[in-house]
Amino acid sequence: MLQRRTLGIFEENNLMIRLYRGTNRYNKTNPDLYNKDGLLTKQVNSGDDPEPHKKYGWLKVIANHILFRNEEEKFIYDTTQFLSFSSDRSIAEGFIGGKTKRTFVPCNKLSAEAYLFIIEIDWVGLEEIGHGLFRYLYSCNYNRNKMDPKFSGLAAQFCRCNICDVSEGYLHSLLLIDVEKCLSRLRFDYPEEYQNAQRDKEWLLMPADPMVGQNAIGFQSRVAIADFWTVDFYKYLS
Repeated sequence: MLQRRTLGIFEENNLMIRLYRGTNRYNKTNPDLYNKDGLLTKQVNSGDDPEPHKKYGWLKVIANHILFRNEEEKFIYDTTQFLSFSSDRSIAEGFIGGKTKRTFVPCNKLSAEAYLFIIEIDWVGLEEIGHGLFRYLYSCNYNRNKMDPKFSGLAAQFCRCNICDVSEGYLHSLLLIDVEKCLSRLRFDYPEEYQNAQRDKEWLLMPADPMVGQNAIGFQSRVAIADFWTVDFYKYLS
């Protein structure tokens, strides 16, 4: 069992980890498809190696997601297998406003131009597999479209999990990286990356379900629809 942690918004006796991702509908990850395809990474149809962490190394793909300095590093960032989250809601909301700090207000699903994805996981459900690296196993729930108005939709009712349809009882796998902690031992080698991760209280999430098929390679590019995450909707006023 993991020990209790106190990180900013976490209370001393709170065993829940809450992470937030703010984005808009024009993001390459297609956040508006969340109720059909789950949370997609930029690796979908990226044209890169199906296992970039093996091609470039874990540290490089993590570091380049935080900060890129040349075209090769930008390519890694643009085809990343990670989704960025923050443990601070206000920081995630700042990404909705963007560099121009556009104003926005809550709205309904049909009017949404931007999204705040919220993850809530019990710490005891996380397995620490490295310094700042955690694995989370979970069951998907594509029936949320029947119970949760946020996940409803004509197309959503026909969407199913491509793994669980053939593997009943399958537990999906998700890798969570506390980037500040992960880079803390290497902060002198990656000073800017470490500072950025510290500033943004950044976590990286990577789907770790293997691709299906006889000759399939690498991991799937989606966090499946499940009960541990939800979404809030916003529209821009400027």
